[in-house]
Amino acid sequence: MTGQASMETITQPIESNAQPLFHSRVIAITSGKGGVGKTNVVGGIALSLAKAGHRVVVLDADFGLANLDILFGLSPKYTLQNVLRGERVIEEIIVEGPYGMRLIPASNGIQQLTKLDSVDELRLIQGLQRVSIGTEWLLIDTAAGIHESVTKLLMAAQEVILVSTPEPTSLVDAYAMIKLIHVRDKRKPIWLLINNAQNQEEAQDSIEDIRDAAMTFLGKSINSLGMVPSDSHILQAVRQQQGVVELFPDSPASAAFQAITETLADKAPNDIKKDGIDAFWKGLRRG
Repeated sequence: MTGQASMETITQPIESNAQPLFHSRVIAITSGKGGVGKTNVVGGIALSLAKAGHRVVVLDADFGLANLDILFGLSPKYTLQNVLRGERVIEEIIVEGPYGMRLIPASNGIQQLTKLDSVDELRLIQGLQRVSIGTEWLLIDTAAGIHESVTKLLMAAQEVILVSTPEPTSLVDAYAMIKLIHVRDKRKPIWLLINNAQNQEEAQDSIEDIRDAAMTFLGKSINSLGMVPSDSHILQAVRQQQGVVELFPDSPASAAFQAITETLADKAPNDIKKDGIDAFWKGLRRG
């Protein structure tokens, strides 16, 4: 498909009788600070869901450190930057990973999704609407921290997974992120996941500390996704540019990711909207 043909395709108006979106869930995965292994968590959850037969799309929205493609050992020819320039449509940049998981790759330093002009926004919205047909899960790997661009993504997503480590500084930053989200949307479901825990007791203590603080000071109930243990298999998998779920399926980390995805699948929030991807883009535009 040529760039010109692509432009002609994406500038057509969205038909009112277009095929409805699949009942998908949109989950933003974030952290209060960097260095907590967030991207490894995104990869583990995505591959575990896909391995279980779910249809998963991952959007790499960490534009400062876009590296999900490296983590999966993929070599995308095009990225979101090509879509924003009108050179490609979104279907042309998607790369398929293990178990049929699909990745929408970003590139470092590109324009934030929250700062698009109307033409760029139309390209992405229409592209994701097409891609979302048949998709059950859209996972968004955000940048770390409380920058406004990250916050808007969190507010637009249906649910948020907050990744922390057991270290006190990481837990303090995680609580600050919970407070920020709660102030803007008290109903937003937040899942807490402790990464790189030495044992179950350490993880559970960290989870309870955060949950108690959130309930005491914010009146906010936080959902627990448990923990991913400190596991040397994760580093080995990163070095070989494969997901730990794929390369070491019997490892403690893989077992943890399986438990996490089972929890997510079994315990969807009762009031979650069914038109997840459509709602996400509407929320992003409102933001």
